[in-house]
Amino acid sequence: MHPAIAPSTRAVVFAHYDPDGKVDPHVVHALRQYRRHCDRLVFVSNGGCRTPPRDVAAIVDAYLPRPNIGYDFCAWRDGLATIDRGEHDEIICVNDSVYGPLADLGPTLESPRTASADLWGMVVSEQPARRGGPAVRHVQTWFFAMRRRFLQSDAFQRFWSAVEPQADKQGVIERYEVGLSEAAERGGMVVAGIYDAGRAERVRFGELLPHVSLLEPARSWRVVRKGRRIPHNPSELVWWRLLEAGVPYVKVGLLRVNHYGVDLRRVMAALDHAPGFDAGLIRSHLARCG
Repeated sequence: MHPAIAPSTRAVVFAHYDPDGKVDPHVVHALRQYRRHCDRLVFVSNGGCRTPPRDVAAIVDAYLPRPNIGYDFCAWRDGLATIDRGEHDEIICVNDSVYGPLADLGPTLESPRTASADLWGMVVSEQPARRGGPAVRHVQTWFFAMRRRFLQSDAFQRFWSAVEPQADKQGVIERYEVGLSEAAERGGMVVAGIYDAGRAERVRFGELLPHVSLLEPARSWRVVRKGRRIPHNPSELVWWRLLEAGVPYVKVGLLRVNHYGVDLRRVMAALDHAPGFDAGLIRSHLARCG
């Protein structure tokens, strides 16, 4: 007889921040979805209440309130410190800067596109760490997963032991968002994404055309001008490509800021048709937070 193969185990560390100190219903939805696919769920709240709301306490294994210092990476660092890495084959770090999952996360977690990766994310981007600098390939860190080989490596230990508060968000991007992928690759790890901007073709004008309207010339000019520029942020420009690739999320910043000038009515129409997801969660969050 062959020896039994132990089932893989997964932990999730969720970094949360809300300007009003609340846990929004769209976050509770996300926690319920992650609960279905993990053995341990740690909720780290930057500047949140000292005790978890009742609906959160019923879902998570650990609630960790902390001062709003150090952005998400310090929150993930503190959450990871509560997990025995030796007990898990994969640890996922996420935050609340996205709406979703918009559908069952299971198929995405088992995607062949990332099956051999030690560090993987929903999106691999090729953007400069600093304006005007060279484009750098890296996993966007609103969702990234670290597997056993990386978890047990010196590269992991060196990276996370060096995480400390930065003076501004730019420092976080340079040292940690880009630095995480760089540290993994220096350590010989395989890095991959569900949507890999480096392997995608250039944005075609035909893709942008549905976002162009003679009634909105300023916005339309912006989406054409910025949409054809290289590099770009795929999570906030080609949101439809991400959905088609199996990334069941939409960035909050896309709907709150709309840096590229896409037609947000088309985004919401797609979200209204997302299976098993209530787009009303997004509308209520935007109504409260702007």
